[in-house]
Amino acid sequence: MRTIRALLLEYSKRFEERSQAIVMSSRIRLARNFSQFKFPAHAEDKERGEILDFAKHYIKKLKDFKVFIDLAALTDSEQLALQERRVISKELLERRSGAGIICSDRASASIMINEEDHLRIQVINNGLQLRDAWKKINDIDNTIDDGCYAFSPSKGYLTACPSNLGTGMRASIMLHLPGLGMANQMRHLIEAVQQIGITVRGIQGEGTKALGYIYQISNQQTLGISEVDEIQRLEHIIRTIMDQEMAAREGLLKHNRTQFLDKIGRIYGMLRSCYTLTSEEAFEMLAWMRLATDCGFIDEKNRSGIDRYMVESQPGNLVVLYDKNLSAEERDTIRAENMRIFFRQIQDLQF
Repeated sequence: MRTIRALLLEYSKRFEERSQAIVMSSRIRLARNFSQFKFPAHAEDKERGEILDFAKHYIKKLKDFKVFIDLAALTDSEQLALQERRVISKELLERRSGAGIICSDRASASIMINEEDHLRIQVINNGLQLRDAWKKINDIDNTIDDGCYAFSPSKGYLTACPSNLGTGMRASIMLHLPGLGMANQMRHLIEAVQQIGITVRGIQGEGTKALGYIYQISNQQTLGISEVDEIQRLEHIIRTIMDQEMAAREGLLKHNRTQFLDKIGRIYGMLRSCYTLTSEEAFEMLAWMRLATDCGFIDEKNRSGIDRYMVESQPGNLVVLYDKNLSAEERDTIRAENMRIFFRQIQDLQF
């Protein structure tokens, strides 16, 4: 089996693509169940094993999905690293019996087996590329399905949680919204979008903090609307939020320019000279450097590298990528060294 480290390195190649301002990534997820089996939460260990074998048989039809990962065979650090990259969920970790993941080579597409539903298919793209993600995931879904899914002509796809009933689709966008956050407008935004069936969460999903002013914004409606219509609706909302974020940033630069530039300059200096850095500190500081890039103070070619370090500096990723057990202190030291090397090769801030 391909090692998790090799998979993470392949996954990181997507950061070679030029990243976008404000919108960090687009993800579409489909919940699917096989008609002849109980939902995973109600299945005994033996049946969950049968579900896993059944799923692997159908997924063999997918040419690009060659990486099978048995969750029970992973170390705690490997599980954490995959969770940090949103390849697996906390829910899957809680259901180890019969749990598995099948990934495409770069893990831009993956399928969790025996999570809340039999299959959780997902595709992740850089930037605002929901339509491309939908095309990819729809092709995957159609290839698997030959009438094996639990489906009702009146209700759509049957899912373990009623909130997914219908399309079974969750489309989400990862947005960097420091302008709205610093202007204290996020609370108003969250209340406004909730009224039209849109939810706002932290970077790792429900119940998590929005570190670095990074939020996941996703649809809630899965019943009574087509996937394409919901994607178009979400895209329209995202573009409106992007316009509001740009206006908020312009306001900060106009009315609080000195304090704004001082904050960016201080963080830039710290990253070039620090010798110890926690995961949360690094994430928050890198988010500020991403903002500096968006504003033109750092060459935008460095934004992809910043995005990459926001992922690779997390605890599980550091342990797996360095292929050795690391204490918290050792991780903090390595993380700081990586930041020094990366930011010292960046030209001075262009204020």
